Amino acid sequence: MAELIVKYPDRAAEHFQISRLRVTIGRSARNDLCIPDPFASRVHAEVRNEGDEYFLQDLGSANGTLYNGSVVETPITLSRGGRIQIGETEIVFNDSPFPLSSGATMITDNSSSIPEATIALSSADRTTSGLFQTIEGARTQSEETAAHRPANQSDLLALISKVGVALLASVTLNETLEQVVSLVFEAVPADRCMVMMRDEKSPELKVAVARLRDRVGEVGEIRISRSVIDEVVTNGKSVLTSDAQADPRFAGGTVMLQGVRSVLAVPLGVGANVFGIIYADSPLAEGRFTEDHLKVLTTLASVAAIRVENARLTEEQMTRERLEREQQVASEIQQRFLPATAPLVTGYELQGISFPCYEIGGDYYDFIQREGGKLVVALGDVSGKGTAAALLMSSLHAAVHAQADIHDSLVKTISAVNRYLVESIPPNRFVTLFYAELDPKDGALAFLNAGHNPPLIVHAGGTMEQLAAGGLPLGIMTNADFREGRTQLHPGDVLVIYSDGVSEATNPSGEEFGPTRLYEVVARNLDASAGGIRDRIESALTKFCQGTPAADDITLVICKRLAEASEVGIGAAS
Repeated sequence: MAELIVKYPDRAAEHFQISRLRVTIGRSARNDLCIPDPFASRVHAEVRNEGDEYFLQDLGSANGTLYNGSVVETPITLSRGGRIQIGETEIVFNDSPFPLSSGATMITDNSSSIPEATIALSSADRTTSGLFQTIEGARTQSEETAAHRPANQSDLLALISKVGVALLASVTLNETLEQVVSLVFEAVPADRCMVMMRDEKSPELKVAVARLRDRVGEVGEIRISRSVIDEVVTNGKSVLTSDAQADPRFAGGTVMLQGVRSVLAVPLGVGANVFGIIYADSPLAEGRFTEDHLKVLTTLASVAAIRVENARLTEEQMTRERLEREQQVASEIQQRFLPATAPLVTGYELQGISFPCYEIGGDYYDFIQREGGKLVVALGDVSGKGTAAALLMSSLHAAVHAQADIHDSLVKTISAVNRYLVESIPPNRFVTLFYAELDPKDGALAFLNAGHNPPLIVHAGGTMEQLAAGGLPLGIMTNADFREGRTQLHPGDVLVIYSDGVSEATNPSGEEFGPTRLYEVVARNLDASAGGIRDRIESALTKFCQGTPAADDITLVICKRLAEASEVGIGAAS
């Protein structure tokens, strides 16, 4: 995995692993790599992975980015040992498993890590020490002493010795529980046995395994009295009754109707953490359970609990890793469909950025160059989060690109996209989209707003215009009506398209940032570059929110028509 070695002027260097397709760098804490350099812009630069190569791109920073001493004007390929200079901070790129330097502190952009499970046995009644002492004592006893030991005690000790070995194999949680039940049948003369486990999503115990001795069939209804469950699970104590018919704890219960005579119930847990119960019963008078059976089953449960807990933690870890892989794939889907860079349009400055509030966001923005010199600028917000949102975003991206060059009007284009989404996405999903077509020659802007937040045009004179014309969000109605709006970008005007993560960002009092504050920030900074305006908006949001976590993705597209434009045209950034 490639890494960035961040060399600060006033402290030890750090290593940053590049585990995302796109890594933003800057002074803002919203960046993947935040550098507290006073000469860095809030959103300064980006390192992007494409196949086996990594690219560095300046994101319209105020003071620029250097690579090996040269100013970065267009995306440039990184090579091992390449030096990125941002303000007073030097960042060295390394895509080799071999280190370039030593003595650095490791940092990572992984949003979550899986700690190793620590198991502590604190309950004297449920530890393996007694078991090991018993086994060791049995092994060291003289043959004469062993000869005088009752046969049943010898069998029980042999069984206990077998438990640890039998549960050493690395198997699934269900296989481990099945193995535990088999060992129970060897240990005690039970007719039925079941293991109940607590679901992590619910405090209630659920049957994990239930079996009959030496035969296949329905186990039948097994109902354990609440008093027994409380005694075992809440208090961590084992329960024995040799005659359930005469035991008041079972009076009127199902066991009375089934004629159960003997019952054993022992806690399954590690230390003070009881997460399950082993229950065994028998209807036979001659198969009554004894104190020896209780001791053996309690000790068996103590050893089994370690293996059960390890198996449970292993499966939980595998589930988390699977979900993390799915999230990573969804995140890559989202990042791949965002523009690698804004196109170069003479007489204009374009900037786009998206900060997902979670690992995976649901916002989409795009720049599409059309024949005839026109430029499509789009920003959408798909409903939901996670993998589903990323997949829906990919559908939106594909539909917009497929329709952009086919139709001669925005209404026809968006109507076609809408029909595609209605047919292909679930009925409880939808998309808000702002779609505009800019003619750089004269600044003419045709637009369609499908249920999205009205973008702002802040004119050079300080007045504000909201672009609200459009219709319903996409994916709801097949024959929805859409309306096209038209306006003009004059020299010095700034178009700001944003997602609701900007306007609906809240401070600790629950107050929203709102479009008025957004307008005020832009109006105060009309002389700044498009990248500078983006940074001023991000700075104002951070100051307003005062540490309140973002509840939605923050996505911005800035389109500024320069006050003095000598020539116009579109050229793709190399």
